[in-house]
Amino acid sequence: MTSFPQYSNTKKIIVLTPVKNEAWILDRFLQVCSRFADHILIADQKSTDGSIELYSKYSKVTLLINNDPDYDEATRQMLLITTARQQFGIGNILLAIDADELLAANAIYTSDWERMLRAQPGTILYFEKPTLYKSTNNVIRYDGGGWPLGYVDDGAIHTPAEIHSTRIPTPNYATKLYLDEIKFIHYALVRLDAQASKQRMYSMVENIKGTKSLRLRIKAYNSSLDFTNEGDRHETPNTSWFIGWEKEGIDMHTIPTSAYYWYDYEGLKLFRKYGVKRFALDDIWNFDWEGLRLAAIKENYPFTPEAPIKNPRPLTRKLIAFILTNINQVLSACKKLRQLR
Repeated sequence: MTSFPQYSNTKKIIVLTPVKNEAWILDRFLQVCSRFADHILIADQKSTDGSIELYSKYSKVTLLINNDPDYDEATRQMLLITTARQQFGIGNILLAIDADELLAANAIYTSDWERMLRAQPGTILYFEKPTLYKSTNNVIRYDGGGWPLGYVDDGAIHTPAEIHSTRIPTPNYATKLYLDEIKFIHYALVRLDAQASKQRMYSMVENIKGTKSLRLRIKAYNSSLDFTNEGDRHETPNTSWFIGWEKEGIDMHTIPTSAYYWYDYEGLKLFRKYGVKRFALDDIWNFDWEGLRLAAIKENYPFTPEAPIKNPRPLTRKLIAFILTNINQVLSACKKLRQLR
């Protein structure tokens, strides 16, 4: 059993964040975190977009190198949690947040912030992540208590999954604390093209790892996913989420985009390693992979497939996707009927 330092006399807020090529929002994220966190642990997985150069600007950042060659949430979570315990002991507040999840500016002035600071070790902290949609002028809201993004650490064992893993320990004995007044603003859907790129990569990763069947991959990563019905309601964001940070000179609204994203290049690497036919039935073929391959050649990307990339089985894939999509719709309708009874 790994031994860690004893409980910290003074409870610290420690942010745990995995990063791979997040320069588009990383500076904003680190500015915000530096206002409320005592320490920021970053597990960087070989970023090449300028992310590495940003960390030295922030005195609270400790850079950890994630040398895993593949996408694996379990590896990075264990690296972050283990390092937090080794360096700062247990008894601290661990906040496991991604670079595109920014604490709302009004959060630190709420009664829930005080409740979080008073929470005892062995407490899971739940927060809502209002998701900005298409721009910072529209937000998707979620009822139901939020996500487990924080843990008041008592040294509990963490058992992460390789993909779509709960980020912090959630032992059965733990107290659950729902902090409705504290919001983490999620920027994932302000760049729908980047989100589509991420969905393609997830489908390919789950294909390789065998963590979802083809039917479930098509359901989860369908290229026709419509986010207009996402969440419980769409509304205008609360200006208090932004204004406090803006008064400190933090830009909360600029959204840089790109022709290609790192998720796309990860797809090229998987094509090169496993072959194009491996992914023939995944719903990833509404994208110009050959255009990306040619761009990657010009950029000297080391994992570029040598052969041109063509849709290997377009008609077969379309037919199977049509059948499985309809099966998914029937199953969803049956589930709703059972819930109404």
